[in-house]
Amino acid sequence: MTTTGQRYQFRNSPHQLHPLQDVLDPHTVRELARVGVKPGARALDLGAGAGSITRHLATLVGPAGKVTAVDIDTCLLDPTAVIDVYQRDLRAEPIPTTGDGYDIITARCLLEHLPNRAELLQQMIHLLRPSGWLVLGEIVYSRVLVHRAPTESDTALITRVVHTILDTLTHRGVDLHWGETTPALLLAAGMNHVQAHSHTETWTGGGPGCALYANNTHQLHDQLTDTGLTPGDLDRFTELMSDPHVVVSSYQFTTTHAQKPDPSPPR
Repeated sequence: MTTTGQRYQFRNSPHQLHPLQDVLDPHTVRELARVGVKPGARALDLGAGAGSITRHLATLVGPAGKVTAVDIDTCLLDPTAVIDVYQRDLRAEPIPTTGDGYDIITARCLLEHLPNRAELLQQMIHLLRPSGWLVLGEIVYSRVLVHRAPTESDTALITRVVHTILDTLTHRGVDLHWGETTPALLLAAGMNHVQAHSHTETWTGGGPGCALYANNTHQLHDQLTDTGLTPGDLDRFTELMSDPHVVVSSYQFTTTHAQKPDPSPPR
């Protein structure tokens, strides 16, 4: 497997993952409902983070099923009778396997961060059982819109900071167009029922989405100041993200699901 010094740009902190779950879980849960997860199924959750989707999968597969949760940092994941937890650096270590594969594999905000993303996608397809489903989701580069802010200068600052976050991630190896190209890759791999959904919404200051924006600037502080933003700019941005007067567009989130063909001839 290809290895590199490139790393995931955000730490597995509750300040990062809990608001991320709050804003993205509804979309992932909706995709899982679309494809259907049956009791007794075997599920794999890659980049499980704080485990909200892992736990949701566990409720879907029930006590007769099994969920394998994988992350480079498993400090926020707890194993149970249904959930197995594996610490893996997927840049250099293999995806945990089972003897007969998985019925459902999920990965959210993961592959775009990894340099061997295309290889991992092929591994995921290989590990799926016939008729199994992939449910993927990524943040995609899009233009931020500030719908309301205290002043015009605050509007300009919010726009600049969010775009600089996205540009900084791109310059550090994150492929913020991966979510747009995933459907074509899945079709080329022979997957069936490939469907993508893109979503943006408004986030209000003080809510989980704006908390996510604020945490992203905190974690990328040094890289952002290297672009010309000042510590004062970032302090003001943090203030604005807690101001209920502020309304701003979210990151664009694109989900894609696809089913592995069943080569068995019909009876």
